[in-house]
Amino acid sequence: MKDLKYAPFNITEVISGAEIANKLESLIGKDFKLSKNPRTNGSKLRKLINEALNDGSILTADKDDYDVVPDKGKGVPRLLGCLCDSYIVTTGEKYNLQVWNRVPNSSSILIKYHDNENVITSKDIKFILVKVNPDTNIITTIIIATPEYIENKFGVFGVPTIKHQMIISDSKRASILSQENNILLKKDSHNMSSYLAAQYSVQESKLSDAPVPGKIFSLECIKEKVKPLIGQRLESADTKTKGQSLERLVATQLGYLETDTLVGGYPDIPNQLLEIKVQDSPTVDLGKYSPMTPEIIDNKMLLTTEDVRYLIALTNSEGIIEGIVLSSGKNLKDEFTFVKGTSFKCQRSIPMTFFDKYERQSVFNPE
Repeated sequence: MKDLKYAPFNITEVISGAEIANKLESLIGKDFKLSKNPRTNGSKLRKLINEALNDGSILTADKDDYDVVPDKGKGVPRLLGCLCDSYIVTTGEKYNLQVWNRVPNSSSILIKYHDNENVITSKDIKFILVKVNPDTNIITTIIIATPEYIENKFGVFGVPTIKHQMIISDSKRASILSQENNILLKKDSHNMSSYLAAQYSVQESKLSDAPVPGKIFSLECIKEKVKPLIGQRLESADTKTKGQSLERLVATQLGYLETDTLVGGYPDIPNQLLEIKVQDSPTVDLGKYSPMTPEIIDNKMLLTTEDVRYLIALTNSEGIIEGIVLSSGKNLKDEFTFVKGTSFKCQRSIPMTFFDKYERQSVFNPE
């Protein structure tokens, strides 16, 4: 018996989704205390699943018996032995299923065996969706679903979106939370300095308006305006929803009207050249643009992604803002590690009522 991180010994005899659901039924009602670190939660869940499934009946191949096709193993599931990836679902009106570095329900090859023509493709990977009640720390629902089932029931996955990423380590996070007011402040870029307002003034523009030289708040000024965000709680849902909640809070603190429509582009508040991010795991998704690859984003002032300012809110497992990073894009590299290369993700929104319907059950592709 080997760890389920290895490919199955024989893909024609892989444990079925129904069998997985049956074996994981023992986890319903189990304690599962969520920590502040999503990666820790994910690792803990995989360990539970591995223990529940790996009773000796699942045989895995030796790692030398096959090739991992994607570069650096990107997109290959952690529970490869049962052809599954696991996900934790908590609260909110919907769950945003994010699949990194592979296109679900596609024939892209992940694993190729040496002694035959057998392969494992993206469409072979099932999802183990585990709903945890964060108030009681109890596992309430387990749904095993194939990519085909997800698409037939909820619609196709979205077009892959390219993401640059940055890491805020636990030690760096602790350092930020030890700063005055729990805010790490880095300076504006040299290029931006000539366009900054000398002091805060009542906001007359819309957040979607183009930036105006002489009316862009400095990072020092923004720091004073966003101090009240420390201790506030973002809507406890998927990261995208949290990000939108944070954008609204920041915009309000800077004096924009609550009726202003959020832009949803880059940067999030164009009028202030301010990009807003939530850090609820060590990895921060920067999106399509990265300060590490400078691109001009304002032709009038010749400002690049290095000059765009970043506000990153550090939240705990309950969505409470514990700290804030304010920095020009250029200065982020002095504090944090950027992930080399890019990743991509495919997303599909699932109503939370779907999980509620099967509460206290472990099911496979339910009707």
